[in-house]
Amino acid sequence: MSENSEIIKILLIEDDPNIAGLIKYYLNSYRNYSFSVDWTETAEKGIEKLSIPNNYNLILLDYYLPEMNGLEALKIIKSRNINIPVIMLSSAKEKEVMSEVLKLGAIDYYMKEDIIGPLLPVIIANTIERENLKRQIEKDKGEQSQKIEAIQEIVITVSHEVNNPLAAIKLAANILLKKDLPPDIRTYIKIIKENTDRIEQTILKLRELKSEQIVPYVGRLKMFDLSTKPNTPKKEDRE
Repeated sequence: MSENSEIIKILLIEDDPNIAGLIKYYLNSYRNYSFSVDWTETAEKGIEKLSIPNNYNLILLDYYLPEMNGLEALKIIKSRNINIPVIMLSSAKEKEVMSEVLKLGAIDYYMKEDIIGPLLPVIIANTIERENLKRQIEKDKGEQSQKIEAIQEIVITVSHEVNNPLAAIKLAANILLKKDLPPDIRTYIKIIKENTDRIEQTILKLRELKSEQIVPYVGRLKMFDLSTKPNTPKKEDRE
C-alpha cells in the first residue's frame, strides 16, 4: 500500500520488453507513490497516445528506438506544446545527444544502467513534485499579475479624474507663491503644493506597480510597498 494516494501516470516509450519490465517492477515496488505505467514500443505509438487526453504526469522516453529515435520524438512532442515532463533514457552516454535533448526541453537525461533500479521511482517522484511546484509558482505569478493589472486599470481611471483638479490646485499654488503674501499664508500654500505633489507621485507609483512591491502586512494580508525614492521636483515647481 502506497503512503501517497496520488497515482502517477507514466507513458513509457521503450522498445525492449525486458527493460520495460524492469522499469515497471521498480516503480510498482515503490511504497511512497502508486505508479500507472502505459507502455508502448515505438515513438509513433507514444506520440499517438499523446494526441488524446491521458493525463500523463511524466514521459520516460528511450533514445534508441526503431524508425524514429527519442530525439526526433521529443522534437514532435515539444512542437505540439505537450507540456508533460520528459526524461530521456539511453544505453549510451553521448554528450552531444545529452546537450541536444536538454536544449529541446527534456527534464533530464539518464543512462539506463544508472537509473533503472530502486532509485528510478525516487527520481520520478522528485521530478514530478518539482514540476508541480514550478507550475504552482507560475500560476500564482499569473494570478498576481492579473490582480495588479486590475488595480492599475482602477488607478488609471481614478487618476484621469484626479489629475485635472490636482493640476489646477498646483497651478493656483504656484501663482499665489509668486505674490507678496504674509508668511503664514505662504506656509499654508506650500503645504498644499507639497501634498498635491505627493498625491501625484503616489498615483504614478500605483500606475507602475510591480509584483516585487508586494510585502507582508498583517497575518495573511499583504500590501504594496510604495516607499520608493520620490522624483526630483521640476524647476518650475520650486519656489
